[in-house]
Amino acid sequence: MPYRILKGTVSIDGKSPDGDTLAFHVKDAEDWIWPKTQDGRFPRFNAKYQANIRFEAIDALELHYTVNNVYPMITVKQPLGLAKQARDRLLELCGFDLSRVTENDQFRITDPDDQHKEVTLAYNGIDPYGRIIGFVFTEEMPFHVDDTHPTVYLYPEHVAKSVNAQLLKEGLVYPTYYGDLYPSLRDAFTDITHQARQQSIGIWKDNAAEFVLPRKPALAEIENIVMMPKLFRRLTTHIAKNGAISNFRNALSESDDVTVDTRDVRLSNFSSFVRTEKLDGGNYKVWLSHDPEELVFLKG
Repeated sequence: MPYRILKGTVSIDGKSPDGDTLAFHVKDAEDWIWPKTQDGRFPRFNAKYQANIRFEAIDALELHYTVNNVYPMITVKQPLGLAKQARDRLLELCGFDLSRVTENDQFRITDPDDQHKEVTLAYNGIDPYGRIIGFVFTEEMPFHVDDTHPTVYLYPEHVAKSVNAQLLKEGLVYPTYYGDLYPSLRDAFTDITHQARQQSIGIWKDNAAEFVLPRKPALAEIENIVMMPKLFRRLTTHIAKNGAISNFRNALSESDDVTVDTRDVRLSNFSSFVRTEKLDGGNYKVWLSHDPEELVFLKG
């Protein structure tokens, strides 16, 4: 699928960005015609005609994940040092001066200078939350876009210059792939991932390939573990709803997390790659059978 090119600005004042999401204002937004995606989605704009960018192919540690369908509302987070490092580096790569920026205890940013930084966005989808999924560039790219040719094809040498790739290169985010990502672009990001993991930088220094939890863990215990954010979201949601980890994998198998295993070339469910083992004393060991870059998720 080709990518559409958008020019615009990103800003942070009054926002709560994390390491893979940022508010985007489209240049000449009122004149832009948004084609419906395959899923029938359009971007979700606020009153200022801003929509959030969801950075393609990467997933940062959660700063503020709200567990759905529980009452009262529960918000969880992953290790703050690494989560904030990814966010701050994302903002630096986009050109923000953070010297006067402050944040409250909910990670909402106040930017007294109300900075707006120009970026180029190459996108080909909208996620279920109305976020524009794409690659973000801060330098001029060789894309010629006009009314007769509104789309371009991206190649590995293009996406290697994206903010997405730089965050992955520095080991600040996990690779997380969805079905619309070209295999050649996915392979390029996988190569970057392997290099970062071999250097043991960023998240890869503390990544928990496996971890042990009690049968009824407190959410705070899970928040301290560095793991793939998708696994973290599924695990914390399950514990918040059910209290125990013992039936986590069975419950996960009932979800619609349709997943492609690129290592063994098979179509399955995310639960097929999650392993749990009951240990002596009633604790449970949890791990993934595959590295994150070996999985492709068919739904957002």
